[in-house]
Formats: sequence, structure tokens, C-alpha cells
Amino acid sequence: MRAWIEVNTDNFLYNMKKIQKDMTGRKVIAVVKADSYGMGSVRLAKELLKCGVDFFAVAALSEALELRENGINEKILILGGVFDEELETVEKYDFHIALTSMKQLKLIHEKSLNIKCHLKLETGMGRVGFGAEELEEVKNYVQKNNVKNIIGVYTHLSVSDEPGEDNRKYTEKQLEKFNNFDGIDTIEYRHVLNSGGIVNYAGFDRGNYVRAGIIQYGVCSGKIAEGYKPVFTFKSRILFIKTLEEDSDISYGRTATLKKGTMLATIAVGYADGFRREISNKGCVKIHGVDCPVRGKVCMDMFMAEIPEEIKDRVSEGDEVILYGDNIGEQAKLMNISIYELFTGIGRRVERVYINNIEK
Repeated sequence: MRAWIEVNTDNFLYNMKKIQKDMTGRKVIAVVKADSYGMGSVRLAKELLKCGVDFFAVAALSEALELRENGINEKILILGGVFDEELETVEKYDFHIALTSMKQLKLIHEKSLNIKCHLKLETGMGRVGFGAEELEEVKNYVQKNNVKNIIGVYTHLSVSDEPGEDNRKYTEKQLEKFNNFDGIDTIEYRHVLNSGGIVNYAGFDRGNYVRAGIIQYGVCSGKIAEGYKPVFTFKSRILFIKTLEEDSDISYGRTATLKKGTMLATIAVGYADGFRREISNKGCVKIHGVDCPVRGKVCMDMFMAEIPEEIKDRVSEGDEVILYGDNIGEQAKLMNISIYELFTGIGRRVERVYINNIEK
């Protein structure tokens, strides 16, 4: 293999069991959108069945269909909503959907579609959902027309994983708006805590479910969360090694110049695989446990790293290279991007390899 992700399934299940234990009195909706943050939604959904997870969430109809067609028969919520022309498919496969418009509610009712809807509240994210005035319209319509489709209510916390007193107060206001919701007696599912909420606001909500997203991989607030285990390691291999015969400019744009005698390794992964160009001339990768600086711009399919003196006699073509691992938070901060972007930006030609602690 030229490049691969190692997904530690033991650590993945450990994290889910910790969430389940910490969220006493609430069940977990496992968020497996974006191919489980780039790590394989079908495989990881099947892993989660082992610890009793029976509710999954995705962003799009296509993601829900992929799960259903691969034997995931449990409840699936499409958080990103669906278009009107997709509603009949939703009904056919018994998906739950996020309801964000009065127009779609009326269409579902008028067509007598048996679709399970989760009412999305706008509490401060500024994205989609019903505000206070719109909610009154929804409630009136539901009561007047005896609508039974709305079985869930939820909102999304925008800064629950961010530090600072202002962010805490903002999150508490969002929680208060959610907690005060009433007026529809068909509600069965109430969920507000996302990954940041699970870590930082447990017990502040009046929900009976939580939505576990990136925290399943041990990550929250841009780092490995306390008490959780890392799941993800991005790896590649040394393709070529050379020792410079003269002072040389390296890679596109000539942004790095290295001295004669420098040992340079070309690594078989690039930005098309998800090894981001923002790390050019900044970060390091690990070879034989030693930090090796990235030199020059990362190319589409490969990049170059300088081999320190201490391991020059040990490196060989084909050696394993750790790109991001337990240090993913530091790498993301160095590149001024989020861990979400690193996870979901891993390309299709990068293989996913599932390991457990014994194998490792």
C-alpha cells in the first residue's frame, strides 16, 4: 500500500461505550455522515451494533441508502434534510428526516406520506430550522390538521466545543431554548447534545438522546479528549531516498532550499490523498519515531521530508511514515484548519485498514 488509514476498532468501541456510560438515561445517535468522517460508514456502523447502537445519523439521502443497502436496518436520521422529490424514497426506506420548512411539512401531510420527522429548532446556529414565530405556525398547523409525523425535536449547538465564558453563555442560551420547547405531543425523540455537548454540557439538557459525532474518534475541541482513546492514524511509505549532491531547491515554487549532503525522502502521498498542502515547510512526519520536517510544497501525489542525522543509517525505501496520528490536533493547529477537515479530506485512493489492539 502507498497510503492508508489505520482505524483502531477497539478504541472506537471503547469511546462509544464511554459515551453510553457517561450519558446515563440517554441513548446515542451515532453520526456516521461523510463516510463516518472519512473512516468507513458501513464498517463502523456494523461495529457499533456490537454495543447496542440502534440509531444512526447521516447528512444526505445517498448516505442513508448506502447504509440500508448494506444491511443496516436500524433507525437512520437524515440530518441535512431532503428535497421534495426525495420524499417518496424516504418513506419507502423508512428513514427519519430533519424538518426545516413549513412548505415541506404541508407537502408531507397533503400527500399522506408516512415519514418520521424531527423538527429542527433554530436556537443560534443561523443555518436551518424554525425560529420562535415559525414554531407557533407549525404548532397551529399540527393541531388543526392532526399531524402525527413530527416525532422528534432537536437543535445544533454551535460553540459547545469552544472555550471561553462568552461561548458558555451562548451555549446555555441555546440549551434553554431547546429545553423550553413544548406544544407537540407526538414527540418521542429529543436531542441537542453533540460531541462538544457530550463532553462539556452533560446534564444541562432535557433530551433523551445525544448525537455522537467526532467524539467517537476520541476527538473534541481540536484535540484528543480526556478519557477517550485515539482511533485514527494516517500512514504512507518512503518511495525514494537521495542525498543532495549540491545545494538544491525543492518542489514546486522553489520554497525550500536545502544544503549539499542533506538526505531527503520522497513520500508516496500528496494533497490529492488528503495530506494537506498547508503543512508545506511547517510540519513534521514521523519515521522510526523521529520527527522529519516537510520540505518544499506538498505535491498532488507525493512530498519530500528531510531525514535527520540520527536515523540516516536506518531509513530505507518502503519504510512506514506516520503522517497524522495521536498528534492530529497539533498538526491541524499548525495548518490552521480543523480536525474535521483532516478526517473528511482523506482521498478515496487511501485504503482504510481496520485493526484492533491485539493486532497492533
